[in-house]
Amino acid sequence: MREVKRSALVSQPPARLFALINDIESYPQFLPWCTHARVESRSAAQMVATLGVRQGTLRGEFTTRNTLEPDRRVHMHLLSGPFRMLEGEWLLTPIEADGCRVELTMRFAFKSALTGLLFEPMFAATIGSLVDAFVARARTHG
Repeated sequence: MREVKRSALVSQPPARLFALINDIESYPQFLPWCTHARVESRSAAQMVATLGVRQGTLRGEFTTRNTLEPDRRVHMHLLSGPFRMLEGEWLLTPIEADGCRVELTMRFAFKSALTGLLFEPMFAATIGSLVDAFVARARTHG
């Protein structure tokens, strides 16, 4: 199992980042590795979404159930995909007047040891770039 943690401070309110994180359909517009994004179901407390991934020779898709705590937290739990385990959490903490601390923690392991050996470093780097991508989007689409 691999764990990746990233955080950033952004001069945007938590509600803004929460909205961007949950705008799944827009992911292909600003995440270069995301080929498609589809919301399977959505309610105030939960969302099920599928993301298509292409990075180098890694291609596939995975589906997560996301538990939503508006403007505070998104917890992701794997439903299907090439992983034995995938858990993640976005945490949004208000700071000062109108800013927030954005934290992302992801834990994952591929089903196949060979796939893991080949793609774990690439997937970890992709996860690591997510916080930067969302912070940049918040700044440009604010």
